[in-house]
Amino acid sequence: MKVWSAEIKELTALYESLKGKLPDLEKELEKLVKADDENMVLLYSRRCLEVIVSDLCECELKRQRKTEPLKGVIDKLNKEEKVPSHIITSMLNLNSLSTYGAHPKEFNPRQARTVLIDLHTVIEWYLKYKNIEPGSAEKVKEEQQEIKRLDNLTEHIRKPKKKLIIIASGVFLIIAIVVFNIVSRKKQEQILIKTEKTIAVLPFRNFTNDSTQIYFCDGFMEEILNHLQKVKAFSVRSRTSSDQYRNTEKTSTIIGEELNVNYLVEGSVGREANEIKIWVQLIDAKTDEHIWSGDYIREIIQIFTIQSEIAKQIAHELKTVLSPEEVERIEDEPTENIEAYNLYLQGRYFWNKRTEKGIKEAIEYFSDAIEKDTNYALAYAGLADAYITLAIWGYLPQQEAYLKAKEIALEALEIDKTLAEAYASLAFVKLYHEWDWNGAIKDFERAIQLNPDYGTAHQWYSICLTIFRQHDEAIAEVKRAQELDPFSPIINRAVGNRLYFARKYDQAIEESLKALNITPDFYPTHETLGLAYLQKGMFSEAILEMQKAVRYSGDNLIVKALLGYVYGATGNNAKAQVIHSGLIETSKEGYVPSIAFAWIYIGLGDNDNAISWLEKAYEEHSSSLIDLNTDPIYDPLRSDTRFIELVKKMSFE
Repeated sequence: MKVWSAEIKELTALYESLKGKLPDLEKELEKLVKADDENMVLLYSRRCLEVIVSDLCECELKRQRKTEPLKGVIDKLNKEEKVPSHIITSMLNLNSLSTYGAHPKEFNPRQARTVLIDLHTVIEWYLKYKNIEPGSAEKVKEEQQEIKRLDNLTEHIRKPKKKLIIIASGVFLIIAIVVFNIVSRKKQEQILIKTEKTIAVLPFRNFTNDSTQIYFCDGFMEEILNHLQKVKAFSVRSRTSSDQYRNTEKTSTIIGEELNVNYLVEGSVGREANEIKIWVQLIDAKTDEHIWSGDYIREIIQIFTIQSEIAKQIAHELKTVLSPEEVERIEDEPTENIEAYNLYLQGRYFWNKRTEKGIKEAIEYFSDAIEKDTNYALAYAGLADAYITLAIWGYLPQQEAYLKAKEIALEALEIDKTLAEAYASLAFVKLYHEWDWNGAIKDFERAIQLNPDYGTAHQWYSICLTIFRQHDEAIAEVKRAQELDPFSPIINRAVGNRLYFARKYDQAIEESLKALNITPDFYPTHETLGLAYLQKGMFSEAILEMQKAVRYSGDNLIVKALLGYVYGATGNNAKAQVIHSGLIETSKEGYVPSIAFAWIYIGLGDNDNAISWLEKAYEEHSSSLIDLNTDPIYDPLRSDTRFIELVKKMSFE
C-alpha cells in the first residue's frame, strides 16, 4: 500500500463527484488519481494547482497568467487578499513540494501525502469559490440501487395473493429486524472503537535543511503531546514510543496497530529568523484516512498560541468538549521569554539522549533557561529530571544528585502546583533517598492524578507497591506504564522486574525476552533476565545474561557485583572471588558501594559478612536497600535475626 493511498482515495471521490462541472480540473485530476509513482503524483498535483491559480488570475486579478510563475500569482492573490490566508499557505506548500515531480530529486515519498492533503484543501475551497456543490458519486449510485431494489420488491409483492402477501410481509419483517440488529450492533462497535481516543504524536519533520533546528522540531512535537495529555478524554502515548517512527516508511495503519492507538498526529516545522512555519494533520490510524490538517505561518512569539490552537482543534475534530479547566491549562503560556523557551527545548533534546554527556549539557541549557526566566516552572522540572537521571545511572554521587533534584522540584511546584513531572521527581527522591514511603506514594498519586498518561509516574509508583509486596497492583501499574510507552527500554525492563520480585519467574523471563527484542543492548534487562534464570535453576543461562549485562553496561561496578553474586550462587566460587578482589582494589582508589560486597557474600553463602556489609549499606543510606523486603537475592538471610532487625529499621510495615 502506498503511503498516500488514503489521500488518493479522497481525491478519487472528489473527482467522481466533479464530472462535467470543471473539465480542465477534471482532466488533471483523472491523471492524478491513476498515478502510481510519487513523481507523477507530484507532477499532476502541480497541474491541478496550475488550473486553479490560472483561473483565479483571470477572475480576481483580471489578466491571463500566461508564463508567469505560480508563486508570483499566489503572492499577488495574497497581497490583494483575494484568497484566504490558510488557502494561500496550502498553495505555497503545494507549489514548493510539487516541483519535485517536474524536476525529480531525492525526497521522502511521505511528502507526497503533504502535497495531496494541501491539494484537497485547495480544491474544496475552490469549489466553494465557484459555487459548485460536489455530489457524492458513491452516494448517488447507492440511492439508485436502493430505488431499483425497492421497485423490484414492490413489483414482486403485487403478484402474490393476499395470504402470500401476509406471509411474505411477516418474513420480510423478521429479516428486517435481524438485519437491523446486526447493523446496529456493528455500528455500536464502531462507535465504541471511535470513542477510544488514543493518540500518538509522531516526530515532526524539519521543513528546512538546517540540522541545528532538529531540537526545535522535537520540542514542538513534545509540546503538542503535552497539551493533548491535558485532555482527560485522551490517552496519549509517550514520546519515547513515538520516536521509534522517525523517518519511518510504515503506513499509518501499521503504526496505529503497533502503538495500539486510533489516531495519529504528524507534522512539519520550519523556523527562519523570527518566523515559524508549521503544518500538522490528524489521521485515523484504523482507516489511514485524513481527518484534519492545518497550516500556520506566524511570528515565533506566537508559538504558544499555535500549540494551544492545534490541541483545541484536535479536540474539536474528535468531538471532545473541553472543560474550562482543560482550556485554561492548554492556553497557559509557560514563559513570556522566547529565548528561555528555546534554551528549554535544547535542554530536553539533550536530556532525551540519556548519556552522561547529554544529561550534563541538558543541565546547562535548563540552568540558562531559568536564568532568563526565574519563573519558568518547566525548566525547573527538566533540571530536576536531569539530576535524578544522573543519580539513577551513577553519573553523580546519589547524595548530591538527590538533594539537588528535591530542591529544584520544590521550586518548580512553588511556581506551578499542577506539574505532574515535578511531583513525580519529588516522589522519586522521597522513595529512593529519604525512604519516606507515605510521602512518595502521596506524590506519585498526585502526579498520576494530574497527568494519567505520564508513563514514568506509573512505572515509579509500581516500585512503591512492590516494596509493600502488593505485587498484583504493582504489575498492573507497570503494565499501564507499558501501555502508554510500549517502546520504552526502562519500562519494558520494569515489567519483567516486577514479575521477578513477585516470584513469577517464567513470566519475568518471557517479558524480558520481549523487551530485548526491542532493545537488545539494554543492560538492565539482561540483568533482570539473568536473575530470573538463576531462580529457575538455569545456571548457564543466568551466567551468560549477567556477562552480557556487564559488557553492555561498560563494566559498571554494581552490575559486576551482581555477576559475582551469580557466580557464587552457581558454585563458581573462584570467579566470584576474582570479582570480589577486583572491587577491593577499586575501592582503594575510589568509592565502591557496600551493597556490592554484600551481594557477592550472599552468593558465596557467607551470611555473616553479607549482613555486615548490608549494615554498612544502611549507614550509607544505599538506595538499593528499598528492595530488602522483596528481592529474592536476600531469601537466604530472611531467617537470620540480624537481617530481621535490619528490615525493621527500614520501616516497611
